[in-house]
Parts: sequence; structure tokens; C-alpha cells
Amino acid sequence: MLNVYICEDNKLQREQLERIVTHSIIKQKLDMKVALSTGEYRDIVNYPRYEGNSSLFMLDIDLKADMNGIQLAEILRDKYADCFIVFVTTHSELSYLTFQYKVEAFDFIIKDNPEQFLARVEECLRKAYERYLKRGGDTQRITIETDESIINVKYEDVLFFETSSSPHKIKLHERNRQIEFYGTLKELEKQLDDRFYRCHKAYIVNVNNIKEIDKLKRAVHMINGETCYVSFRCYNGLIKALMIENER
Repeated sequence: MLNVYICEDNKLQREQLERIVTHSIIKQKLDMKVALSTGEYRDIVNYPRYEGNSSLFMLDIDLKADMNGIQLAEILRDKYADCFIVFVTTHSELSYLTFQYKVEAFDFIIKDNPEQFLARVEECLRKAYERYLKRGGDTQRITIETDESIINVKYEDVLFFETSSSPHKIKLHERNRQIEFYGTLKELEKQLDDRFYRCHKAYIVNVNNIKEIDKLKRAVHMINGETCYVSFRCYNGLIKALMIENER
């Protein structure tokens, strides 16, 4: 997921930008979200959970504070070399400063024309998301379509799949989120590689993310503390799959 962080000191403009970004994400079915929207640059600097290559910062230049948006961008660029930085401002004349401070801005969006502004934000989000996906190189992914969006998930981030309590749906478990989508485990098996094993009629597990297996309870404990289960019939096959992956 590509997280968006907004820093805009004007409350009305900040709320408007947040609405436009959220609407654009939904409209284009991008695997993105607004993780933080604030008027205080300190909130951006001190935010605890950035992932450098998974962050897009949308910054106003004139923050009416002891630091402007370009100076903030310089700090972010030093800390997170692969982040995306976008300036959203009325001060087009200050664009030259982005070169002076060497912040490598991904885009520079002017607020003056509302219709053009909307289109520019949408285009910026789409292109940033496309660049974000390309950074993954040859990393294998599964593409999932939910009611709200199309999501690309790295195989390595998947813990397990399970049948959902909702009819005709599967629940994907990642380390920090769960996603429900339409499908069957039988169909899913055909798409996945050898690191995934059908360990139960209700589960497909990523053996690379198994922490331990309780032999008596046939419980499979994952690296994030979640648990799925292995059937008696599939137990030996799971152990074999686990040994094969560990040898690679």
C-alpha cells in the first residue's frame, strides 16, 4: 500500500485536498490511503510509522510556521530517500527552490484553477502509484479486486488465506491488515507458487511466514501472532513443503 501524508496549514484547503485525494483513490481503485492529514509540520516530522518507499507526501510550501514546506521536504528526503514528494501550493514562483534544496519533487501542483487542480491531483496519484509498483521489480504479486479497489499484494507479505464467513468470499491475512474478496481457495491455488500450501479445506498458508506449528492442536502460528490450522490429512504435506522452502 502507498500511504499519503498531507501537510497544509489552511484547514479548509487541507480538508478539500483530503477529500479530492480520497475520492481519486476510490475512483481509480488504487491501493492507497490518506494515512495522515495535518496542518502542523511537526506531525509529519515526528510521525512514527513511515516506510520510505511506500510514502507520498503532499506539502504546502507556505506553512505559516518557522519551517516552510521545502525545508520540510529536505528533512523527509534525507530520512526517506525513496519517498514521493509533491508540492501543492499557490506559489508557483517558488518552484526553483525545490532544485536549490535538492528535494527531487515528484510533482508541483498549483491550486489556482479548481478544475485543473482536480485533474492534476488525480494524474499525480496515478503516476506515483504506477512508479511505486514498478519499484517492486520482479517481486511476485497477487492482484485482488474488492468492491472499493484493486489491490496488488506481494506474495511475501501474505500470511494465509481463509474462507470467509461471507458467502463466496476469501479473506487474505497480511501482517497488518485483512482483505476480503470474491473467489474460492480452489481457484486461488492455481495462481500461487510453491511457497503456498493448502493445509486445510479452509486455509492456504504461506510456509515462509510460519513461526511454529503446534503438533498436538495442529495450530499453525504465524510471524505476526495470528493462527490458522492444518488438517490431520495435510499435516505431513505441510511439513514437507516447509522443509523444501527452508532449503531454498
